[in-house]
Order: sequence, then C-alpha cells, then structure tokens
Amino acid sequence: MAKESGIAKSIGDQKEEDMQFPDLLLLNFLSTGKKISKIKADYKERRQEHSSIRREKEQLSCDKCKFNLPAEKLCHIVEGSVNNEEGISKNFSPRGHGMLPGDILWHYVHRKGEKLEYEQGRVINEATKGFQCKDCKYYLDSYSCLLLKGKLKPEMSCAFIVKIGNGINL
Repeated sequence: MAKESGIAKSIGDQKEEDMQFPDLLLLNFLSTGKKISKIKADYKERRQEHSSIRREKEQLSCDKCKFNLPAEKLCHIVEGSVNNEEGISKNFSPRGHGMLPGDILWHYVHRKGEKLEYEQGRVINEATKGFQCKDCKYYLDSYSCLLLKGKLKPEMSCAFIVKIGNGINL
C-alpha cells in the first residue's frame, strides 16, 4: 500500500487558481534553492503519548503532508530533518489543498523554460506500483520527463510524481 504522503502529493483535482501560500513557498524554493527555517515555519514535534485514543484519532503530521519526503525525513519547503509521525508546521498542506507539488514544478519549469536537475527531483530507482514514472502524466515514452533532466526508466519515481488523470490540465 502506498504511503499517505505519496498519495497526498500525486493525486487530486485542482486548477492553477488553487495555488495557496504553502505552494508559493515551494515556488520560492525552486527559484532560490533556499528553504524556510523551522522557526519561521513554526515547526514543532508533539510529544509521543502512549494513549490508544490518540492513535485512533486522525493525527495531522508531516507524513500526511504533500510536501513530505518520507524516506529522507525531509520537507520540500522546510529546512532540516523532520519527524514524519510527530512533526508539524504551519505550512502543513494535505491532499486536496492547493496544488500538487509536481504541478507547482510544472508551473515553474513552464515559466522558467528549464527542467529541474535530476538529483533535485529525488529520483528513486524502484517505486511502489501505481506511483512509478510510467504512472505519471509528466513521463514520456522516450524515457524522459517534462519536469526533470535526464533519463528515467518506467519503474523509477521522483518526489514530484502526478498520477495520470490528476492535477491541472496540461
């Protein structure tokens, strides 16, 4: 089963007009290469409680945010390592809020006229079924991507995947 953060950042209906403040922070990072500090983001980690009641309630945390990179314990917009299960910032943006990160990157690439470097895309060699390059609307049969420089095999994936049929219309 795919992680919540993978779903949050790759699936959803939206329009370019849906861009929200946290989405602009990703655009800023793409333009400047600088993330916002944990202090500015009001990043906090909740103390872990051993209450089963707490676990039954839906918990808002980094791992449910579309900007989370779970394997790396990183965020697209907040600097430093994040605690996936207990961390949260004021820029938390779940699925269905604003634009998908891949579509924000498309907006940036389309405007700038230059793709993002392969390494910046956080490419992985083998992804979860259903969340691979071949499932992304930005992937081309020529093993290239509209967002990232370099060649990508169908079973690979990146931090900006947008599932076919989701996000903005190209």
